Amino acid sequence: MKSAALAVAAALALTAASAGAEEPSPPRYPPSSARVKVIVGGAAVTALAYGAAFVAASSWPEVPGAGELKIPIAGPWMALAKNGCAADDPDCGYRLYVRGALTVIDGLAQIAGLALIGEGIFMTTEARSAQPPKPTAVTVRPAPVVTASGVAFGVVGTF
Repeated sequence: MKSAALAVAAALALTAASAGAEEPSPPRYPPSSARVKVIVGGAAVTALAYGAAFVAASSWPEVPGAGELKIPIAGPWMALAKNGCAADDPDCGYRLYVRGALTVIDGLAQIAGLALIGEGIFMTTEARSAQPPKPTAVTVRPAPVVTASGVAFGVVGTF
């Protein structure tokens, strides 16, 4: 008897229709106001990286490739090709590798800033709904209640 009641309760639970009320789904894309923030953020990253390269090129003009660092976006990669020791310091040692690593990081930061700007321009955004959401309707449905000592039916719903 107990197993038959459990089978009936399980069948009712599996075949019960879902409530007719629609819950608002979370947005799938960012809001359109995010577009400007991403573009401004990308421009800031690019400007900061280029500014750091320009200051380094102006501060140490005797270093090979310093003139190329004043060129935005492509400058760090052009300077990396000319990376070497200065004429007055032929054995610059570890500074050559540190300068090369910083040049690569600066070039990657400038490209990342451009990628952010492109993402902000071409990103898909979620359009805001012009109409207010509809009020939810009253829904009522049966629900089985199964406990260790018995089986029953209840009623659930939204009001």
